Amino acid sequence: MNEWNDIAVIAPAHDIDIITVPLLREQVDGLVDGGVRRVLVNCQSVSFIDSTGLAFLLSCARRLSGLGGLLSLVNASPYVVRFLQIARLIDALHVTAANKPPIPVLSADESPLWSKTLSVSEGIENLPYYRHRVSNLLSSLPMTAEDRFDTALAAGEALSNAYDHACGCLCSLSIYAYRDRVVIEVGDRGCGFELGGNEEVEASEIRGRGIKLMRMLVDSVEVARRCDGRGTMVRLIKMTRSS
Repeated sequence: MNEWNDIAVIAPAHDIDIITVPLLREQVDGLVDGGVRRVLVNCQSVSFIDSTGLAFLLSCARRLSGLGGLLSLVNASPYVVRFLQIARLIDALHVTAANKPPIPVLSADESPLWSKTLSVSEGIENLPYYRHRVSNLLSSLPMTAEDRFDTALAAGEALSNAYDHACGCLCSLSIYAYRDRVVIEVGDRGCGFELGGNEEVEASEIRGRGIKLMRMLVDSVEVARRCDGRGTMVRLIKMTRSS
């Protein structure tokens, strides 16, 4: 971190997400309390920003703006810029996902081309690994780099919610690749939660943007109580380009 009177540059060493936000918030709060009014966030080492990171950045920007200051992100990768463009629409313009065409129903006898279940370790510090692992697994499918990034980010959001609401208790992440879509299921063994297709979650400074973001990133998001016992199952569907 560098400081010049009322200007400071911070350089997160990792992604801006639910893991790193508490320390970053403490750092920024200390700077602002000490009189800093211009904060530049050097994103050179940042590859993902999740909904917790977004809420953190928005709250910092609002606080600085109220004090006559400014928060800026510099050296952002194309993927981070893409995420910020989507997220900015969600909050600044209160945009929701446009009506999407119905997803074709899979034939009852259609099996996935391949499937993979990841062994999810307890501990939210493992979250970046799973985002990158999902992205790598999707590289064999007919998807653009942007679509892979969006799908991996949505999967990370679902897993982040599972960690957050179920304390990492018996979380699971499974990927099923079909000829025209990829299906990702993230489950936990928490108290259980259900959300209708058109229901919204009320957003606050620190919560509520994850599901809205997932709906922007993939073609279908289902949130339901598990049929095989206690807990929640989030099912994400992203259509691919069929070969």
